[in-house]
Amino acid sequence: MDQARRRMLRQGGGVGMLAWLAAAGVLPAAAADMPPVFAIRGVVAVLQALGAAGARASEAVRIDAAEIVEDGSMVSLTVSASLPGVRQIALLADENPTTLVAVFDLPEGTSPRVQTRIRMAQTSHVIAVVEAAGGFFMARRDIKIVQGGCG
Repeated sequence: MDQARRRMLRQGGGVGMLAWLAAAGVLPAAAADMPPVFAIRGVVAVLQALGAAGARASEAVRIDAAEIVEDGSMVSLTVSASLPGVRQIALLADENPTTLVAVFDLPEGTSPRVQTRIRMAQTSHVIAVVEAAGGFFMARRDIKIVQGGCG
């Protein structure tokens, strides 16, 4: 089977699945119409797509992670914010093939803290973007990936 046909079938299946989930009420209809933000490359472009182009650096956003990690396939980190009305936390890795790593929507009353593991292709900045009542805020942390323990 040629690659163009496979790609077309895969894209068609994805659109069909989103439409089915929206019709079933599992996925909000607005989410089915979202542009593919995870396909966008580059921090500036992703921030624009998220509506966070004017995000300001803030000490109220904190990224807890090891500075040096031996295995980039499982980088543990925790993001927390001491801001009122946090609605969303997004994680970006500027040197990853996929810049946007994760987006967490937080219902009202939820503690503004997420703990996860991400995959990093190489040494990179990890950027946490927090949408709160006062706008968009961010923090940046350098994480060095040491392949085989000899970096």
